[in-house]
Amino acid sequence: LLARVVLQEKPELEQERQKLQAEVNGYQKKIVELQDDLLYRLSSCQGSLLDDPEIVDVLAMTKKTSKDVQDKLKNAGEAESRIKSACEEFRPVATRGSILYFLIAEMSSINVMYQ
Repeated sequence: LLARVVLQEKPELEQERQKLQAEVNGYQKKIVELQDDLLYRLSSCQGSLLDDPEIVDVLAMTKKTSKDVQDKLKNAGEAESRIKSACEEFRPVATRGSILYFLIAEMSSINVMYQ
C-alpha cells in the first residue's frame, strides 16, 4: 500500500526508484559477465598467464570496470536510501489506509448488510 500511495502522491520518486533498480540489476549483470569472461579466458589459457598479453589486458579491463561498477553501486545505494527516507513520509497514510481496508472488510462479520 505504501508503494501505491507514493505512486499516487509523488510518481517521480517511484519512477526514480524503478530506474535505479534497473541500473543496479544491469551493473550486477555486467559484473557477472566480466567474471565469466575472465574465468573462460583463464581456463582456456595455454602456458604462463603472464606471457599472454590478452589475459593481462582483460584482467586490467575487468579490474577497472569492476571498480567503476562498485562506485556506481555505492552511489545507487545512497540514492536508494534517500528515496526510502522520502517514502517514509507517507507511511502514516498507508497505515491508515490499511486500517480502513481491514475495518471495512470485517464489517460483514458484524452485520450481513455490510457485505
